[in-house]
Amino acid sequence: MKIGTKLTIIFISIAFSSMLVVGLISYFRAKTSFQTEAFNRLTAVREMKAVQITSYFNQIEDQLLSFSENPSIIEAMEEFKIGFNSVEDELSSSLVTVNKSKQHIEHYLDTALMPRLNKNLVIKIKKEEIVSNQSNAIILQDLYMASNHNRFDEKEKLDSINYSCRYNTTHNKYHHIIRKFAERFGFYDVFLVDIKTGNVVYSVYKELDFATNLKNGPFAGSNFAKCYNAASQIKKKGEAVVVDFAAYIPSLNLPASFIACPIFKDTTVIGVLAFQMPIENINNIMTNNHQWQNVGLGKTGETYIVGEDFTLRNQSRFIIEDSLNYFKMLNEIGTDHETIQLIKNYDNTIGLQTVKTEGTEEALKGITDVKIFKDYRGVPVLSAYKPLPILGMKWVIMSELDEDEAFADIVKLRNNIIIGFLCLLAVVFLVSYSVSKKITKPLKELTIDSAELASGNFDVIININSEDEIGVLADGFRKMQTSISKLVHGLEDTVKERTAEVVMQKDIIESRQKEMLDSINYAKRIQDSVLAQPSFLQKYLNEYFIIFNPKDIVSGDFYWATKTDTHFYLAVCDSTGHGVPGAFMSLLNTSFLNEAINAKHIVAPNEILNYVRERLERTISKNGAQDGMDGLLLCLDLKTKKMTYSAAYNSPMILRNGSMIDLPADKMPIGIGMKKESFTLFQINSEPNDILLIYTDGYADQFGGPKGKKFKYKQLKDTLIEHAHLPIPEQKQHLQLIFDKWKGELEQVDDVCIVGIKL
Repeated sequence: MKIGTKLTIIFISIAFSSMLVVGLISYFRAKTSFQTEAFNRLTAVREMKAVQITSYFNQIEDQLLSFSENPSIIEAMEEFKIGFNSVEDELSSSLVTVNKSKQHIEHYLDTALMPRLNKNLVIKIKKEEIVSNQSNAIILQDLYMASNHNRFDEKEKLDSINYSCRYNTTHNKYHHIIRKFAERFGFYDVFLVDIKTGNVVYSVYKELDFATNLKNGPFAGSNFAKCYNAASQIKKKGEAVVVDFAAYIPSLNLPASFIACPIFKDTTVIGVLAFQMPIENINNIMTNNHQWQNVGLGKTGETYIVGEDFTLRNQSRFIIEDSLNYFKMLNEIGTDHETIQLIKNYDNTIGLQTVKTEGTEEALKGITDVKIFKDYRGVPVLSAYKPLPILGMKWVIMSELDEDEAFADIVKLRNNIIIGFLCLLAVVFLVSYSVSKKITKPLKELTIDSAELASGNFDVIININSEDEIGVLADGFRKMQTSISKLVHGLEDTVKERTAEVVMQKDIIESRQKEMLDSINYAKRIQDSVLAQPSFLQKYLNEYFIIFNPKDIVSGDFYWATKTDTHFYLAVCDSTGHGVPGAFMSLLNTSFLNEAINAKHIVAPNEILNYVRERLERTISKNGAQDGMDGLLLCLDLKTKKMTYSAAYNSPMILRNGSMIDLPADKMPIGIGMKKESFTLFQINSEPNDILLIYTDGYADQFGGPKGKKFKYKQLKDTLIEHAHLPIPEQKQHLQLIFDKWKGELEQVDDVCIVGIKL
């Protein structure tokens, strides 16, 4: 690179670095300030809405408890129970029969209810599944629901029927009072339930749950029934129970939540008062009556509640403001078609829109925090979240704003910084170019003269005679011009001599390296001949695989087998060291094993390992050396098929029915260790299709993966379990591929040996 270019680059680099540092500091400080302010605003909104919704539920609880102590409600509870139980007998004289009432109800279901209900169900139901089988319930549902001439959603307008009975007298007396209460406070419905029988003896809006039995009726498994059951267990005044929102068939399968408390007459519980929660009021609080911007949530912010099932407990802002793009978003993120259709049918996201994000997961664990992550739309947001335990329900509250909107101003600032940065850089470039050109003109002349010198023209004339550093450099070139011509010829001769020496040394090194590699490869052939051969193993093992990857050409790990007239032996061991030293140790160890079994005729695996340890100590463990091996010796009685083993450190494993069973091993090596006790004889009690796994530590100790960490034994066990269902050859193939992928371009750290045997 020319010096003029270098000078220009240096000037620009200095200016660039200075402006970049100042710009970045300004940008990141501003971004931090904007982010802190946004999080503070979201936290304030979260806390405000948490207080509002908590206060609202506390208010509902107070209303419920106060209403349950109202003398009119206590009287109504008693009278409705009596009227409910006597209605069939009282109306028999008026030709009101169960059969006629049942026909009216079925007609009502066919024409008015079932088409609306099944539209909201993924699995359709039949009318027989939701019809009560109690005579009194059928008559009351007919008179106040099926034969009620008011519209489907206005059944509460009927105060009295055309028949005289005690139930109707009670209904005419109290219905308008309870109805006004429900309308005033916005409750979806108000119920009175008989504490003993579980009969819903009164309902304001006369839906399908009216007059049914919460213990054994068609809705005994609903969350209303759960709420009743919990309330019926309360033994003292001033307590209430709440159940979370869930799909509720009587309300056309819309999500419904209930709060209930016992009704006391003096000290006796005579019934249960229950409110069906008003969804609209919760929505108005959480959406700020659709005025999100008034509480600082901008154009994309929202505050919402998520239940323990990771679904919304209030409407999403985005279905309210832009339902077309909302449903497009649901399709893009892979929401199932049935859920999308239900949201469209209900025009409601409560209990349907899944919100399983980093924030909701942490909040449900009890964590309060602020973070940036993707929300349920897959859009990055700034989020302030915390747990929201309300009356025993495990809810969380989220206050969020799209990252793009939160950082819109900082993006403008960044763009302004970039524009200013580029303008200043252009000015610096013009100035630095002009200065460098003045400096580099004499240098270019000197460069041309030096090129002539380099080409062998020692007669070139150097005309630069300035008094600055460039002039001093020109004088140096003139002196060098004289000396170079004297040195050139001598250097050429010296180079020739040195080149010949280097070539000769290279040939010697390559020859010695070839001899060394030939020796190691020959040692490998020797070691391979000692290892157990497939043809031999196949005679005594049903199915098996062996993964054997030496770190170097030869290995300290080995698998070796032999047999006597009565027993078959298999050893899988890791000798001290690897490469050539390890290979020598493995040959020595196999010779001692062979000596113990075939020369000394020792049968028990533990006694064989004791013998090998003694031979190692006498032979090579001198001056405190701890050479030896870790490993396992397996023994198969050819007559009884009984399988025993002894193991030094390396514990075998049995893979059985998708789980891993670790077998025991002695915590001492076959050689000098911290303790010297007799090795233990262990027996393997196997079951059909068990897989016995014997391994050395090379596979688990291998570094690799995305973070360059050890594979570790836990991941090895998980991998073996994951592929246990495959045939034995495919298990080997997958284990080898996983090891190679994990290792990648990293060096193998140790010899690898794994043996898998199907028992």
